Amino acid sequence: MITEQEKSEKYERRQGPDILCRAFGWLAVLGWILFIAGMVVAHYASPELDTGLVRYWGIEIRSDWHPQLTVYLQYLLWAVALVSGLSLLLNRLRLRRRGDHLHFNIVILLLSSIGLLLYLYRQV
Repeated sequence: MITEQEKSEKYERRQGPDILCRAFGWLAVLGWILFIAGMVVAHYASPELDTGLVRYWGIEIRSDWHPQLTVYLQYLLWAVALVSGLSLLLNRLRLRRRGDHLHFNIVILLLSSIGLLLYLYRQV
């Protein structure tokens, strides 16, 4: 009679994470680094905050998005969407075994980047 351990060894042919499984992790890290860089650019590109103290002292502020930084922000967000979409596509092609799973953080990253792109296109 075949034991459960021999049975799982017989059907599981993978010998650990291959290059594609490692690529999922690296694509996730790359996507989040690009997203954080995009948030830093968004901080500097967004309109300045109009407070009562600024109005009292008569300080001139920028009330619209910085044009050049907004373009950089859009490129970064498109890169994030591309990296996360590629990662989801590769992950979808790879989901064949019981131990494989969908990386939820990539889905969140894709939805966040698309949401911010839609917000930017509506604002600018």
